[in-house]
Amino acid sequence: MKINEVERLVGITKGNIRFYEKEGLLTPGRNSENGYRDYSEADVIWLKKIKLLRMLDVPIEEILRLKAGSLTLTDAMGRHMIQLERRLCQRLWITSFMVEDSY
Repeated sequence: MKINEVERLVGITKGNIRFYEKEGLLTPGRNSENGYRDYSEADVIWLKKIKLLRMLDVPIEEILRLKAGSLTLTDAMGRHMIQLERRLCQRLWITSFMVEDSY
């Protein structure tokens, strides 16, 4: 299928799709008649997963490791939860100082 259809099905821009290709997250086939990218159903499913992982702020590097099989989704999400907890603690700490300074 063509990039326009993938864009519509996944809900991300052509620019994002090409970026993920450039980063090595996606390798669509090529149409032998015209050389255009030819996306499969598997590509669409993988792009939907990438979209969800990016919405969760999972770094590209970790998504690459997931794709390569050197990182499990459970491990990736566990690591990500630890990072989110650290950020939350930092923000709470900063907020507590802002509140104290306002008195």
